[in-house]
Amino acid sequence: MELRFHTIVTLAMAALMTSGCSLRLFGRNDPPPPPAPLTVAPAGTVTGSALPPPDSAGTTTGATTATTPEAPTGLAALDPSANAVPAPAATTSGELGRTDLLGGWTMAAAGESCQLFMTLTTWAGGYRASTRGCTNASLQGISAWNIEAGQVQLFNDAGSTVARLYPTSKSQLDGQSTGGGPVTLTR
Repeated sequence: MELRFHTIVTLAMAALMTSGCSLRLFGRNDPPPPPAPLTVAPAGTVTGSALPPPDSAGTTTGATTATTPEAPTGLAALDPSANAVPAPAATTSGELGRTDLLGGWTMAAAGESCQLFMTLTTWAGGYRASTRGCTNASLQGISAWNIEAGQVQLFNDAGSTVARLYPTSKSQLDGQSTGGGPVTLTR
């Protein structure tokens, strides 16, 4: 008889729990109390003054910047011919940074013109790149880019260098493909 009583009580509790019984049946239908109000923190005062005018080099007066060329990393460190391509005669007064290269470019190479897009998404050999409208297989295969010591390198899926470019202005890069043909990027 004792086993039967425990079985009946267990089944009754299981039925009660699965029937959607709420705590309101047990006198707990009061909502939780609202949170205590927050006190406002003092904001203080903000002061300002005019910035000094930049000097002719584009830096503010009194500020000094020193740039040292970085040693090649990634695929460029493995490629012994990475530094063998001479820079074009025309150079820009300041180096381009990674963020200067982001977005769409018009690429002229191998007798055609197509689009090259560069992002800062990490990808094999550097950052993600893609092309649109290229008919040349070598240009269609561009999937990554990197910039090292002022040299922009374009890579394919296998990590091989497709082209090396140097900035000639903020809106143009000139260089050559690994096959020796000229490559120009413009905005």
